[in-house]
Formats: sequence, structure tokens, C-alpha cells
Amino acid sequence: VKTTLTNVPFLKNNNLDYSNILSFLGDNARKWVWLLFLPFVILVVTAISNAANLTDGLDGLATGISAIIGGTLGILAYVSGHTLFADYLSILYLPNSGELVVFSACFIGGCIGFLWYNAYPAKVFMGDTGSLTIGAIIATMAILLRKELLLPILCGIFVVENLSVVLQVFYFKYTRKKYGEGIRLFRMAPLHHHYQKLGMHESKIVTRFWIVGILLAVFTIITLKIR
Repeated sequence: VKTTLTNVPFLKNNNLDYSNILSFLGDNARKWVWLLFLPFVILVVTAISNAANLTDGLDGLATGISAIIGGTLGILAYVSGHTLFADYLSILYLPNSGELVVFSACFIGGCIGFLWYNAYPAKVFMGDTGSLTIGAIIATMAILLRKELLLPILCGIFVVENLSVVLQVFYFKYTRKKYGEGIRLFRMAPLHHHYQKLGMHESKIVTRFWIVGILLAVFTIITLKIR
């Protein structure tokens, strides 16, 4: 679907036209909207890919979270491709977006099949290539569904893991410059390693992160009706 519209959570009129951001260009806004949209897409794909890569630090963590996210995107693809559901939820109707349900099912199947061997104690690891690819797939699906602004909620685990690294590095450098000695916010970053240092078992950390991931997935779907 060739449109510059996207869905924005929580707003009463939850559609955003990227060209409106360039309204100061007048009639040329739609012509040059790609100058805004393309860098934004690159940023989203890069951010989610990197965040997924950072999350892949414990057996089954990134794989399980990715399967949950993939299932949620499959639901969003299904409702976006049906006029009845799209109208009820006041979201963009995207013809043929239902085809992404099939892709989402394949993605989930791949994640679950891999999780069988990646669960603790893992026999197989995805490595950087796998985690970066998974993040890129998730970001691309969200962009195709015009739900990229829901990613901070849906991929909340990924985002928090990424932020924990950024905050750790920033705070350490800041305190080292100010006090002469670096202070760490967390015992270790990303966040899942912090809990490991606190003595929590790897399986417990992964399970609890999955639970939070499921809650975030449910909340993401609920936001379609929250105004």
C-alpha cells in the first residue's frame, strides 16, 4: 500500500501522515516526504536489529521474545487486512496485509523450532547473524503494517536491554569524568546480565522476561482501542 500514513498509539485520531511534518514545504510536502521517511525506516530497522542482538545473551531469551512479537504482528496483520476489524479498531485498512499472517506464522515456526535446541542448556546458538536478521524482520513487518510506532511498546524488552547498555556506558563515562572514577548503574549490561550477577538463575530470568514480553504484546493490542 503506497501511503505515508501510519498508526499512532493512544491518540484519538490515531493516524499520522508523515507528509504533515513537512507541511512547511506546502504542496511539495508529499514529493519530498521520502527524505524524512527513508532515514526513519533505516533508524527503526537498525535500532531493533541492534536491540535484538543485545538481547541474545541468554539461552532462549531473544528467540522466545521474538516468537511472541511475531505472533503479535501476525494478529495486527490479520486485523489490518479486514475492513470490519480495521473499522472497529479505527486503524488503517491495508488490503492484502493478511498475506503477512502467513509470513508471521513461518517466522514463529522458525523461532519455536530453533528454541527447541536454544533453550537452556542451549545446544545451538543463533549468533550475531541470526539475532540481527530477526530484529530486521520484526522491524520490516511493523513498517509494512504501518505499526512502526508501536515497536517501543511491543519490543519493550529489546528497547530496555538496549537502553541499559547506553545508560551504563554514558553514566560510567560521566562519573569518571566528574569524579575521576567510573560508577556503573548496573552490575553488568545488558540488563539480563545484571540479574545474573544478582544470583538469579538463567532460566528464571528468561522465563520472567518472556512473561513481561507477553504482557507487552497484550498491551500493544489493547492500545489499538485506547484513545
